[in-house]
Amino acid sequence: MNVKLKQSQPLLPESKNTLALCFILLTSFVFLLTIAVLVNTVSLRALSQKKVTFVQLKDGTAARIAEQDEFYREPKTIQTFVSSWVNLTWAWSGKIPGTNDPDPGIKVKGSTKVPTTAWMGSLMMESEFGKASLVELAPLVPNTIYSGKTRSGVYISHIGEPREIKRGVWEIDVIATRVVLEQGIGESREQFNRTFTVKAVEIPKSPLQENANELEKTIHSLRAAGLEISRIVEFKP
Repeated sequence: MNVKLKQSQPLLPESKNTLALCFILLTSFVFLLTIAVLVNTVSLRALSQKKVTFVQLKDGTAARIAEQDEFYREPKTIQTFVSSWVNLTWAWSGKIPGTNDPDPGIKVKGSTKVPTTAWMGSLMMESEFGKASLVELAPLVPNTIYSGKTRSGVYISHIGEPREIKRGVWEIDVIATRVVLEQGIGESREQFNRTFTVKAVEIPKSPLQENANELEKTIHSLRAAGLEISRIVEFKP
């Protein structure tokens, strides 16, 4: 005997099945859209915390700047800062910087003195470290520097990429050569290979007051990068 089984009935009519499927798809789409909106909101909030704006420079050009962490410094800024210190400390012309006047030197301890440029370089260092470095430098400066019979220069062969060793503190390697020219004697050369430890410090307020004296202007310009040297050790490439 053949028994015909009734075809099972769908749980929902076909039209209702389609409606249910559409509802599920719509719910999934709304869920994904919500996730996308949340991600976008977080991204916009992060961007808003680093403000981007434009400033007009003295020469009339505009520059795009972005707000950074207070301890952030561009690698190029650190390299330029250290390079400036090397040149100020070891390039002695016997003249006051920016003039043709003889440099009498700056007394640092007793009767010893250092060229004015070297003293300026010490302002780029931690206060006590800077003073101590001048005391060590003074015996290396021949008196004939101040009479113009001796000149000293320096050239940098290599300056490395700054390595951040902790927040706002970097190490940077320098390979340089000091050249000394003495009248009637000739030249001498000496390697100056050092690793500098540089740290971020407060950036001086700008601009200076109109009645600022030359010392204030000098200090401001030397520390405008918001950096100072805290340690110098021998570097062996």
